[in-house]
Amino acid sequence: MTQLTVTPLKIVICFVIALLTTIIVRFLVGKNRDKWFARSRSNFLLTMRGTLGEYLALGYPKSWQGALIFIALLIVLLLEIYLVLCLT
Repeated sequence: MTQLTVTPLKIVICFVIALLTTIIVRFLVGKNRDKWFARSRSNFLLTMRGTLGEYLALGYPKSWQGALIFIALLIVLLLEIYLVLCLT
């Protein structure tokens, strides 16, 4: 059985890889984002996003295509994190 060790460096690596993956997925979805995902706006001071955050946020799935992309993104992120924890 492979032992998974978590260190601060691995956490940073996982965070950077996950951030890059979600940005890539956002750009691959492109103009279909509004058809497949619904975004919620929060006016509360602590949860407000800036212009870049609003542009990059996918939202939550509102169609089967959005749900499929969401599930695929979760699977890819889990695999990336598992590989970082195992191989580094």
